[in-house]
Amino acid sequence: MPVRHIGFRFFVIIKASNYVYGVDFGTSNSAIAIWDQNTGRVISDDRVNRSAPSLLYFPYARSFGSDARRNYLGTTAIERYLTDGMDGRLFQAIKTILPDKTFNQTIVNNISYNLEDLIAIILRNLKESADAVVGGNVGRAVIGRPAVFHRDPEREQVAIERLEKAASIAGFREIHFQFEPIAAAFAYETGIDEPKTVLVGDFGGGTSDFTLIRLDPEKTRDGDRSGDILATGGVSVAANTLDSEVMWHRLTPAFGRGARYWEYPGDPKFRVPSSEHHQICQWDQIVFLNEPRVLDRLRRFAVKSDRPEAFQKMITLIKENRGFALFQEIERAKVELSRSDHATIRFEPSGISICEDLTIEDFEHYTLEHIETIEGCVDNLLASVEDGAASVNSVFLTGGTSLVRAVRDVFTRRFGSEKVHTGATFTSVVDGLARSAPLFFTN
Repeated sequence: MPVRHIGFRFFVIIKASNYVYGVDFGTSNSAIAIWDQNTGRVISDDRVNRSAPSLLYFPYARSFGSDARRNYLGTTAIERYLTDGMDGRLFQAIKTILPDKTFNQTIVNNISYNLEDLIAIILRNLKESADAVVGGNVGRAVIGRPAVFHRDPEREQVAIERLEKAASIAGFREIHFQFEPIAAAFAYETGIDEPKTVLVGDFGGGTSDFTLIRLDPEKTRDGDRSGDILATGGVSVAANTLDSEVMWHRLTPAFGRGARYWEYPGDPKFRVPSSEHHQICQWDQIVFLNEPRVLDRLRRFAVKSDRPEAFQKMITLIKENRGFALFQEIERAKVELSRSDHATIRFEPSGISICEDLTIEDFEHYTLEHIETIEGCVDNLLASVEDGAASVNSVFLTGGTSLVRAVRDVFTRRFGSEKVHTGATFTSVVDGLARSAPLFFTN
């Protein structure tokens, strides 16, 4: 009996050592992919979390019998959060906090969590879904990271160290980082039949990252590809930034931006300060407005302003934490504008009624400055290499924002539409992270 037990454990360890996981922890979505070192392939299996929202929800424990650490992830998190009447803590866009040195810990159900603990819950769930497929405990991972976490080198290092610690807490023992646009390039490489110099754009929820790289289908299993990377760059402008501009320009007036108020009857009217309206333009920040000082201030504007109904809507938005659902509607309208010239933002929960038309001209006007930032980053990257744009044989764009017309135009103007290609919008990066395994690991 002891011999069989030891033999079984030995078999599992050997089996697990054949695999490396690619892990894409994203602002909006996260995913995992399995690389089989023996076959040199990504394993396809429906049980693996290929793309799930990066959401984490803790219901409030109401009795001693409740499990204070109970939590829900992904789509289940938002479904349960709404079912519970938003009676709990919903964590969203956690990745954006990684460079923030001021965030030390938060307390849920009298239990203290630091940022690494929260991220580790998401990463552990991804790992467990893959472990179930391979039948073992895989401790090796290639984890994606943006080209730039933060322009401040110190905060950049804080973000990397936190992500590495979170991965360790989640059960990974050998960890390597790969730039997300390089990972996307390796995914694209599997579909070409000749060597090419490719400009890769990876558009996530929080950053847009770029890599100029030499790709060759004959090199897909080479261990060292560092010499093929010609340039990398990135900016903190992506999907969430564009959505925030729509919120600011189109929807914040419905919540009182631009209203005027008075302290006493007969006083001159003053414009309402816009600090809270700026904050509701970041859906992950709305929850922090739910405090007595802010709500009392908004209630005063609801009584002493020329737009009382607008401030009642804002109070409802904050108290019922409807920001996530509202930004989902903004995102839906943005996606519609990728194929149509007109969309309608319709959001009508109890206490809030919004119906706003949005044209492609409006959207491109609101987001012009950010598109120019992306364009400037691409220009700087091309200027850093010999022959610049002339050296590019192909352009590969991935991530949801790559479908935005103004973003795509940045590349079609420079290279022509025949050179611009779009891949698996939400899985190119995670597949490329898995395909990066031979660069870091050997059997």
